Amino acid sequence: MNIIPATPAPEYKDIKKWNDNLFHSIKELKGKVILLDFWTYTCVFCLRTIPAIELLKKKYENDGLEVIGIHSAEYDFAKNEENIVRALKMYGVEDTTTGFDVNNKTWELYGNSYWPKHILIDKDGFVRYEHPGYGTASEFDDAFEDLLDISSSIATGKGTESKNQFDIQDATSQNKNELHNVPSISNPQNNITAMYGMHFPGMAPEICVGYTRLRRFGNNQKVRIEEYNIFNEVPQIMDNNVYLKGKWFWGKEGVNCSLDHKDKNPSIIFKYNSAANVNIITGSTDGKPATAEIMLDGKYLDENQVGYHSKLVDGVSSVDVTWPFLRNIIKTKNWEIHKLEILPRTENFYFYTFVFG
Repeated sequence: MNIIPATPAPEYKDIKKWNDNLFHSIKELKGKVILLDFWTYTCVFCLRTIPAIELLKKKYENDGLEVIGIHSAEYDFAKNEENIVRALKMYGVEDTTTGFDVNNKTWELYGNSYWPKHILIDKDGFVRYEHPGYGTASEFDDAFEDLLDISSSIATGKGTESKNQFDIQDATSQNKNELHNVPSISNPQNNITAMYGMHFPGMAPEICVGYTRLRRFGNNQKVRIEEYNIFNEVPQIMDNNVYLKGKWFWGKEGVNCSLDHKDKNPSIIFKYNSAANVNIITGSTDGKPATAEIMLDGKYLDENQVGYHSKLVDGVSSVDVTWPFLRNIIKTKNWEIHKLEILPRTENFYFYTFVFG
């Protein structure tokens, strides 16, 4: 946590909906220490932080800590209240008071420019600490002990048992093989990292394919935004670059294909240089189920490569899309190099982002 000059905490701005259907304010929690957790359900670093935040809630809830989630949208679909509610339930945080900051006004008010961001407000309503980016529970301890005034009890040994019984390693050491192909998250707070994998040095980078964000586009041709384009297959591909083949509409946040072109197998191609987990943010253009097949190095996945949200049926590996969120489609035992192809089989398949682990 970074110490910052004490300033009065701004009230929430433009939050018209909370997950408990009540109205909340900063001032109502005066006398408590508030952890504002700015996150979005499409950010893998936010998701990887959930186990730490859940452990901190348990660790300090009897000392006066109040955790408030502020869900600020990274994509347009993450402004949809039903999607946010579904994500809260899916990741096991539906009991955390969460404001739907769909226009990112509170996010901006607190000086944010990325996800996640954590703000600590003291008992008198002053912002005292901030923590940008991913973090583990131990990184918050000193700040909490300061603001909650519990250092003296720790020094005398009081409360030690309740503090030490929670260990961040408990949230990240799940054997991923126990989770392979299970249909739902049995223990969301502990299994998120096992689902999506952890970041590591040299890992393939996160790549967004919408025209406002794409920085690694491999097709060497002129492309028109907000229109369908015909993408030609290239003879050689480079690591960690996005390539499209066939007819695709290039939108602000992502791409979707058309199947009316002579090439009936439009595809997204990506050769990643190092990853054990391939995760993709996908949705559909009409809210109806969409599907795409998945291939590695020109072959369908085998049973040891199928991800948490993909499937293998009659030798064909695929992923079904029923709502927009981050899906794990490939999971291998080791960090590996592969040429990935995603082949939509429905025209409503919409692709946003690659995320690795």
